[in-house]
Amino acid sequence: MNRVKEPQISVIMGVLYRKADTTPLERSVRSILQQTYKNWEFLICDDGSSQEALTTLARFARQDGRIQLVRGVPATDLASKLNACFRRARGAYIARMDDDDWSEPQRFETQIQALEDDRNIAFVGSNVALCRDGKDCGERRLPKFPDVKDFYITQPFIHPALMFRKEALDTVGGYSERKSQVLCEDYDLLLRLYANGFRGMNLQENLLTYSLPSTAKERRRMRHRWNESVTRYERFRDLGRLPLAWPFVLKPLAVGLLPAGLLQNIKRRLEGGCAHFD
Repeated sequence: MNRVKEPQISVIMGVLYRKADTTPLERSVRSILQQTYKNWEFLICDDGSSQEALTTLARFARQDGRIQLVRGVPATDLASKLNACFRRARGAYIARMDDDDWSEPQRFETQIQALEDDRNIAFVGSNVALCRDGKDCGERRLPKFPDVKDFYITQPFIHPALMFRKEALDTVGGYSERKSQVLCEDYDLLLRLYANGFRGMNLQENLLTYSLPSTAKERRRMRHRWNESVTRYERFRDLGRLPLAWPFVLKPLAVGLLPAGLLQNIKRRLEGGCAHFD
């Protein structure tokens, strides 16, 4: 297929895929190829991935000219990879995707229609189906029009389900590559968008299947919890939410001090064993 000259959507995906089994990665890429909306380019930054993943992605790129592999990024963190893709993006809309999730065929068609229908919305996500270790385990329903208060407990958007107006990302300078934002670059980005007057919405249908980490790998390290608290402090400060939001700034650290068994019980009670509360 010939490469589209002027894509309407630029899909960006940062990959650090090191498993020998590339089935989830292939499923993710195919879910983009199977979109009912066809006017897109797919930018994939795969530095640091296994040889199996590199070979798989190179094969997809040979088969479809809309797929471009972005390499030579000096850092392997997600924000650096996404920014490398974003700098090359030509579409008016930027869609996110992750290498272990998959999109429903109508995702792009539905999201771009929502953005074209309402110019007051700068980015749009959706509810998602949930899976863990390849098994379905429920869904996550999100507020349709999240407010800043919806960020206090947890993020009210699913990052790989989002589609943005490129002009909004340009305004805030894309993703932060600071070390204090590692593993919370999406939370930081969205609150910077809110601080600049942009707003998002969630379509009330499942347009993506979101893979939760295996239970054995789910507990986050304290340095990443510290990053989240720093990010929460900076963003809530800029939004004028302090001192009232201080308990939510400290929330990641407090959760990290809970015994593992107690935390797992809380998760199961919150979302029936398929929670992503950390």
